Amino acid sequence: MSRNIKVEVNSIRLDETSETPILLLLDPSSQKVLPIWIGTIEAVSIAYAQEGILHDRPQTHDLLIDIVDALDGNINEVNISNIDNDTYFANLILKNGNGLVTLSARPSDAIAIALRLNIPVTVNEDLFETHSIDLIVDSSNEIEEFKEFIQDVKPEDFS
Repeated sequence: MSRNIKVEVNSIRLDETSETPILLLLDPSSQKVLPIWIGTIEAVSIAYAQEGILHDRPQTHDLLIDIVDALDGNINEVNISNIDNDTYFANLILKNGNGLVTLSARPSDAIAIALRLNIPVTVNEDLFETHSIDLIVDSSNEIEEFKEFIQDVKPEDFS
């Protein structure tokens, strides 16, 4: 049986050809990253969570956390569990009065929640070993460019 390894949300970068955000999950022990292409809206939500930006009204990920809390549950862990046809799958591991509950989620949504709750993010070890790459430190201003992109994004950009 495969085990899970704990990873850190390293950064969000932009794919140079498609300008699609790429979430990088880092295994600190190997300095390898698992790249996961994600949507722009989810990238913005993850970036807000990383920066600690709070909104006056709950955003979708905040609402889900509030619902679980109102039902006396806790989200304990996010696990990136599988890949099929280049699509990653994740699970939210919840605990409620009946025990552990596993809910399927998109990795980007699950990680946006994990960052808000400061809970562990794990990846199936075999999956990580098969799909991870060496971390390349880029001295360009990619992260700053993405932060600027987030500042200028408007809701109508997504319609």
